[in-house]
Order: sequence, then structure tokens, then C-alpha cells
Amino acid sequence: MKNYLNESARTASNSYFTDKATEAEVKGAFETFAATGETLDNQKRRLFYGKGDALTGGEVDGFAINGLNGNIVHAIYGLCTEAGEISEAFLKAAQTGQFDEVNLKEEAGDLLWYLAMLFRELDTDFEQVATTNINKLKARFPEKFTQDKAYNRDLDTERDILES
Repeated sequence: MKNYLNESARTASNSYFTDKATEAEVKGAFETFAATGETLDNQKRRLFYGKGDALTGGEVDGFAINGLNGNIVHAIYGLCTEAGEISEAFLKAAQTGQFDEVNLKEEAGDLLWYLAMLFRELDTDFEQVATTNINKLKARFPEKFTQDKAYNRDLDTERDILES
């Protein structure tokens, strides 16, 4: 994974265009995301930990979770809820002027846990996913990150890499 950290740095944008989004816009989006994460966390507790009373009704045509792999659904819920908690950490840092790095590492660990759950169900592992991801990014950014390459992607080549 240390290799992944180094390889991923090569394809990261090192620019920070704070003039391209207002603070009000950013704050509003992250507040919405954090609130959505909390909603999903409450659903996750009901769906996977049995919290609360059984509910009926509310079916939606063309949408059903019953037949889906429950571990994949649980992993997706977990990734979303933990991302919501990272959003809360971002909002707090924007108010205090610094990130709580201990909290961020804890939330990142929770994200890893849910990724591990997802990878088990997909019969893959961190190394395989990391290697495929870096290969895709190397195709996208042969030398290093560029804005042009970020916007003008060869999606067919990337999909071929993902499927190989």
C-alpha cells in the first residue's frame, strides 16, 4: 500500500482553486452531505443491526433492495455513512482552522473496514484494486496529472484496464 500512496501522488492535482467555489456553496454542500450521511446511518442501523420497529409499505416501482447481496449493500451504506462523518470533520475544520487528524484517521480506518467487506464480496483485495486503479490512472495521466487529461478521458481504454 505504500507503493499505492506514492503512485497515487503522481496523478493527484496539486492545485487548489478556492476562487472557483464560494465558501457558502462549499459549506452548504457539505452540510447536505453530512445530513444525508446521518440519514443513511439511521437506515443502516435499521437494516443491518435490527434497530427499531419493522416498517411496511413505501414500495417504489423499479426499485427493490430485497434481492441484492446484503453484504454489498451494507458495505455501500457504510462507505457513504463514513464519508458523511468525514464531511462533518471537514465542516469542523473549516470552523476551527485545523483538521482533527486523529478523527480523520479513525474515519479512514472505518472506510477501510467497509472496503474490506466490499472486496470480500467481490472476491478481490486491496492490492488488486490498488494495482488496477493505478494502471487506469497511468493510462489517463501518462506523465503526471493535467487538467486537460482529467477532462478528456479515454473511457474505452480505462474500461479495458478495469476489465482485464
